[in-house]
Amino acid sequence: MQIVWGGLGWHLRNGYNNKKNTNIAFFHRMSKSKNHTNHNQIKKAHRNGIKKPRSYKYPSLRGVDSKFRRNHRYALHGTTKALAAKKAAATKA
Repeated sequence: MQIVWGGLGWHLRNGYNNKKNTNIAFFHRMSKSKNHTNHNQIKKAHRNGIKKPRSYKYPSLRGVDSKFRRNHRYALHGTTKALAAKKAAATKA
C-alpha cells in the first residue's frame, strides 16, 4: 500500500491488485462551513459599557516641533512671572 496524491485528495493505492479500482479516499479536503461570525461581540462590548475616550485638559506635546516647545516653555515662564508680579502689586495696594 502506498499513499499517492489524486485530484480529490490523498489516496491509498493497493499495489497488489491494480486491475480493480481499489483506491481508498484518504485525507479528504473538507470545505469550511463557517468563515466568520460576530456572535456575542456586542454583548461582550456592552458588559462594562462603551465609554468615550478620555479628553485631557492639556494634550501631550510629544512629537511637536522642538522650536515650538522651547518657545512655549519660555512663554509659560514669562506668563507665570507676570502673574506673580501682578499679584504682588495687588497685595501691596
